[in-house]
Amino acid sequence: MSALPSQPIIPTPHVTGRRANPRVRLYIPATVLLLQGKQNCLLDDLSQAGARVTLAGRLPGVGAGVVLCATGLDVFGTVIWSQGTRFGIQFEEALPLHDVVNVRHHADARASQEAANTRRHGRSPLQGRTRLRPFS
Repeated sequence: MSALPSQPIIPTPHVTGRRANPRVRLYIPATVLLLQGKQNCLLDDLSQAGARVTLAGRLPGVGAGVVLCATGLDVFGTVIWSQGTRFGIQFEEALPLHDVVNVRHHADARASQEAANTRRHGRSPLQGRTRLRPFS
């Protein structure tokens, strides 16, 4: 009978609570549907359990129901904290991981497009206008 080599057993921590799901940093335009109506906002970060949002207008109170709308994502949640221009949303049901990943891919594509536009359009004032050659 052969003995198995002894290996130390490292316990896997079981994370619970609001930090149990990894967050993705986004900073993309979105909208929130509030009791007062629809407002534009900035979706700062997103996880399967919730989101952090920046809003220029009047913030909803803690306990208010909201619908977050961003890039193919419409999700209902409850405001769990509110401070300054930001508030946190806890989703009623956890988002599937693929939804979070899809929003992240959209944010990355948007950032790449904005960088390309800045390079393309941002150079002309510094370099002067392009000279057009007359047709021969």
